Amino acid sequence: MRAAATIWLCVLAAPAVQAAGFGPPEGTLPIHPLSVAVPAGALSPLRSSALFREEPNTGAAPTYYLGAGVVGSRLQIPDSPGATAWQVVPTAACARLEPVPPALLRTPAVQAVVVQQNPLPMECAAAFEGSCTSRDGKLRITTAFEGRRRAARVGGGFFGTEGTIDTTFYTGVRTLSIEHLPSRLALRMQERLNNSNGYSAPQTAIRYLPELQRVLLLGVSEAQGMPMAHCVALPPG
Repeated sequence: MRAAATIWLCVLAAPAVQAAGFGPPEGTLPIHPLSVAVPAGALSPLRSSALFREEPNTGAAPTYYLGAGVVGSRLQIPDSPGATAWQVVPTAACARLEPVPPALLRTPAVQAVVVQQNPLPMECAAAFEGSCTSRDGKLRITTAFEGRRRAARVGGGFFGTEGTIDTTFYTGVRTLSIEHLPSRLALRMQERLNNSNGYSAPQTAIRYLPELQRVLLLGVSEAQGMPMAHCVALPPG
């Protein structure tokens, strides 16, 4: 899970209970665990990963890859230490991640999926609350909160001693929902907040692969504090 981009701006002078993370997905969309083998000392795609795409010459569906610490061919700088890469291989149930050499993602045929080409607009699941629709109009992602909001003044700055700032604390349940609009099937994950001003920003952990009819959830949910990976198989249509 990744914290929202604004959280680093302040450190609370007094401790507060933080978000526990989204729980396991449940609902009507078919969902399967996604096994991720991470070699010792390597980076994990459940912490941060980029999506790459290779267009075929035959008109078939593109091949998708995940890269952790892999820069790709667009930038002429070295990969990060521990860089790892996986190919997203569709299966009858959903998909598996198959390790590939990181150098494969640096070949000209494989290109990083930039913001303008991402099937999910940049605002999808990036805010505490809100909703968005995928560019093809088939996937709806919503974040909603039910509970109590409490405004307070807290210490600002890295050490909580650089003046005070306004912040909001949340106690209640935050829900992330993903709905396949043609079929009306959906799943949801819930995050319980207790006097918390921290929250997850799952945008960067959701990968929609429309040609494969798959959605990858890479660390969106947690179990006993550990990030989990799931694959969602979308129905045809």
